[in-house]
Amino acid sequence: MTDGDRRNLITDNRALRRMRRQTIHAIMNQLHGFDAHEEFSDLLEEARRKYNITRVGLFDIDLVLYDFKLGMPKAFFEVKNRYQVRDGDGYAIFDEPQYTFLEDFGHYLGVPVYYIIKTKTKWLVWKVENGLAQRRQLADGKTVVLLPLEKAQPYNHGQMVNRFLRELLRRY
Repeated sequence: MTDGDRRNLITDNRALRRMRRQTIHAIMNQLHGFDAHEEFSDLLEEARRKYNITRVGLFDIDLVLYDFKLGMPKAFFEVKNRYQVRDGDGYAIFDEPQYTFLEDFGHYLGVPVYYIIKTKTKWLVWKVENGLAQRRQLADGKTVVLLPLEKAQPYNHGQMVNRFLRELLRRY
């Protein structure tokens, strides 16, 4: 390695400080977004209790694949982190009300919904369909859905890009 090569590897302090500030600002923007999301959820919950409204829920959709030419969504994605999921577990566990909302929402709009989880070693993808999830009530009264791992399509990074996402994007 020549001296010129070494100089190219070294970033000046000003550029490094600028990059650090940009990173901190990006993290702070994310945190403020989470805070606003939580505060709005709390406001809705307060209004629901105050006006005795029990039949509504508030759900988010992580990602929307949107076709600008047609002016409509083409797919919805719920992306989760489940590093602890192992092949021997049999199922991945999710919140039942959100799953049911996404199942109904996709069916109503005629747009596919995918649950995607990132494990330590791979991506697992389920297309949300009637009959896929098993619903279970826990001892504390909370209802969860179990998605069978055997029904998930497993992908590594390259397969996500070159199989799943390529096929999804080719439709549009």
